[in-house]
Amino acid sequence: MDRRAFLGIGGVALVGIGTQWAAADPAIAAAATGDRVTPATVDRMRDRVESLRGMEQESGGGDFLESARTDLRLITNMLENSRYSEETAQRLYVLAAEVCCLLGWMSYDASLHSAAQQHYTAALRSAKIAGDDTLGAHTLCFMATQAASQREQRAAVGLMDTAEAVRNRVPAVMQASLAAHQTTVYSKADDKRKAAAALNRAFDALGRDDHSDTPAYLEWFGEAQLRSTEGRFLLATGQAEKATAALERSVTEAAPRDRAVRYGTLALAHQQTGDLDGALEATHKAADLIDQGIHSRRGVERLEEVRRAFRPHQREAKVREASERIAVLAA
Repeated sequence: MDRRAFLGIGGVALVGIGTQWAAADPAIAAAATGDRVTPATVDRMRDRVESLRGMEQESGGGDFLESARTDLRLITNMLENSRYSEETAQRLYVLAAEVCCLLGWMSYDASLHSAAQQHYTAALRSAKIAGDDTLGAHTLCFMATQAASQREQRAAVGLMDTAEAVRNRVPAVMQASLAAHQTTVYSKADDKRKAAAALNRAFDALGRDDHSDTPAYLEWFGEAQLRSTEGRFLLATGQAEKATAALERSVTEAAPRDRAVRYGTLALAHQQTGDLDGALEATHKAADLIDQGIHSRRGVERLEEVRRAFRPHQREAKVREASERIAVLAA
């Protein structure tokens, strides 16, 4: 055995592999190798995917990429090798699209951008086959966010324009998510007028959401997420004090993985208002979460932004201490 290769898997990821083995379902294995796929088998497969989504929200996606790939292989094998009804086929394609989109997000969260693009593209194909506009729009939003983060602003806007075409065919929660992602994309494209209008649409749509038709992959989206979007928009438009209030509200109900990123953004907002102590407190909270097992490369990258913002204050011992801590996390 190559001990170095073995030690490359550790912590939560190693536990996750054990959990996948312990939870292995003979019916799923049989369906993946040619047996008939029953509705009950698809239900069991969906439970696996929901469990994976929950774990990713707790500690970031990097640790669970292989588990997600395993789930995708099982679903793909069912589609290629097994027998099923048209209704079951549609459910399998939806599930494949969800896993591909989740893989795209997890890869993006781990800064594996080429892999993320490939997974998002596969998710779009599966969502199209399944005829699921909501899942397709959801995937386009994530693709646009990734493009914007990589300074591909024209592509990001084009992807959001494509998603906009189905806005009237998706539930209110997806309309809110769509508008929130438009806010982010337009803001990074330096179109503040469109960004502000999109933010207003997002709050309006969220106010109309009665939670009756929210798909599982959109349950993460709510006021906390929208306040984070609002905070980043306000920060980008020079309204740091208002941004601080919105970001503080966004942190309280966020999943641990999101808190690690949002505390970094909150630190930037405090720094812009001149509240150095507040910035340092938020910085250490973000760093604490990462130290405790949040494996999100985005969280580390946000803290690297904070370290650059701290440069004018490097003579202060507490700032040097925070900067050195960020440097260790980024190494």
